[in-house]
Amino acid sequence: MGAFKPRATAWAGALGGLALLFVLVACGAATPSSGAAPNRTAVASTFASVVFKHMPTGTAQLIWTPQDHSLTVKVSMQGLVPGTSHPAHIHKGSCQRPGPVVYPLPMLRADEHGQASITAVFKGESEGIPATGWYINVHNGPTAVTAAQIQSISCGDISNPASSSPKSRQQVTVALGEDIAPNQAIKGQAQLRLEGRILTIHVAVSGLAPDSTHDFQLHAGSCSSMGQSLYNLQPLKANARGEADGSLTVRGIKAIPPSGWYLVLYQASGASVEANSDIIACGDVVPAI
Repeated sequence: MGAFKPRATAWAGALGGLALLFVLVACGAATPSSGAAPNRTAVASTFASVVFKHMPTGTAQLIWTPQDHSLTVKVSMQGLVPGTSHPAHIHKGSCQRPGPVVYPLPMLRADEHGQASITAVFKGESEGIPATGWYINVHNGPTAVTAAQIQSISCGDISNPASSSPKSRQQVTVALGEDIAPNQAIKGQAQLRLEGRILTIHVAVSGLAPDSTHDFQLHAGSCSSMGQSLYNLQPLKANARGEADGSLTVRGIKAIPPSGWYLVLYQASGASVEANSDIIACGDVVPAI
């Protein structure tokens, strides 16, 4: 079982003295993010759940035209850390068997909602899109110098059933998601329960790198359109099996909102941009009906 590092933090102001506490083996506290405000939603919910999914995710569209031998590549991503930059490429090989770069793509630059899109056109692709043997991946960034920056954070294999028709227009769509790199195939869930004004959240995840530590936050918005951090929760610590299990309590909450909350888990724990440049798992808070 993983553990959260215990610590106590006193805070006031806009939160009106809310206090957060992680409990696993020992008790710990969490701090509010700048701009966090008390929950004033009128619609009360008692229970809610979260299913964590890999982030970031996206799609890529490849179009090959035989008249001019041009290859157009469009990539759209969501679940990136707002304001971050990420190199992307088409490679030979597959997500399971990485190979060299075939085409370098323009830099993906996430907006304030964690979304990014690029379009690139390459001339001289006389053979069209191959049936197999290409894949697209997105890297942690912001450049591709260190091992942490080069790490793939989203990947998709390219499959083209029309490759045997070199005189016809070809178009394929690729789903970008989980990768074989560490921390890039997270599974898990969280359960939320509100009693009085005490919100208890129990979270359990697997697929983490053994003995790794990850920043953990509650945000406003959704996994597809990210918003500000509301609560800085204690870093999540994986055990030797890559599993983490813990609970937290948030005091002073009037209700679980019907929408507009999500939980997010980061690649690493630390203050540097590179350490927190990848969201590895995200889950929208869904109240019970």
